[in-house]
Amino acid sequence: MEGVLNKFYDVTDELGSQVIDWAVQGDKFVSPTQDWPGARLGTALLIAGGYLSFVLFGRVAMSMRSKGLAEELYPLRFGYNIVQVMLCSYMAIEAVMIAYRQGYTLVPCNTMVRDTTAPIANVLWLFYVSKILDFMDTFFIVLGKKWEQLSFLHVYHHTTIFLFYWLNLHVNFDGDIYLTIVLNGTIHAIMYTYYFVSLHTKNIWWKSSLTSCQMVQFCCMMGQASYLVLSGCSEVPRRVTILYFFYILSLFALFAQFFVSSYVKPKRNKGKSKAN
Repeated sequence: MEGVLNKFYDVTDELGSQVIDWAVQGDKFVSPTQDWPGARLGTALLIAGGYLSFVLFGRVAMSMRSKGLAEELYPLRFGYNIVQVMLCSYMAIEAVMIAYRQGYTLVPCNTMVRDTTAPIANVLWLFYVSKILDFMDTFFIVLGKKWEQLSFLHVYHHTTIFLFYWLNLHVNFDGDIYLTIVLNGTIHAIMYTYYFVSLHTKNIWWKSSLTSCQMVQFCCMMGQASYLVLSGCSEVPRRVTILYFFYILSLFALFAQFFVSSYVKPKRNKGKSKAN
């Protein structure tokens, strides 16, 4: 077993190096995060693979039960949401404070420090690792048999955001990446506040506003990426920025589809019913 695992890491380490070389287009520098916990591609793939396996086999196993475990999971969900609100708030505030101390601006193309003194690297690593904790969202959905919440959007978002930030951890670990942490950390703090409130209240009037905020977040991210590409900024890997733009665009499209199906169509159908 150990030999198979070592072979797996040999293959994935080589693959990871090739991905990074493609991303930086021959711009040779040593990432300060390359030896940090969880930074190897093999580790990231094992975690993502374990998550997807849980989604598949967990659903099959829970489908055989007549009832979900929502009530039994209440204490864990209670504590989890509080921890997430605190963690996401911390990451957003910390990124703002680092950006302020470093003199980073909202206008993209801030200088990226490419050595062990990179100011944003530590909080970016924490942001990357926090995406593993986010997998608990799916854990609660599966064990609670909330199948309507186990959508393609949900699984795609959780899996790909984790893997994309593996790449950022190696090639985009400082400078303008701070804005992503601020935006996503803030939105997630609000989102887990909503999850916490929803444990005790069913009708939350600002539910649709949360999705709207998420879509505004994506627009800000795409705007940043567009500026970096069009301005020819050399501080960030161009290929990663272009890939990032289209990745965020895919999330925007999926969230927009969710917004329409969840909030717009029901209102139209309700309006038609009243008219009839």
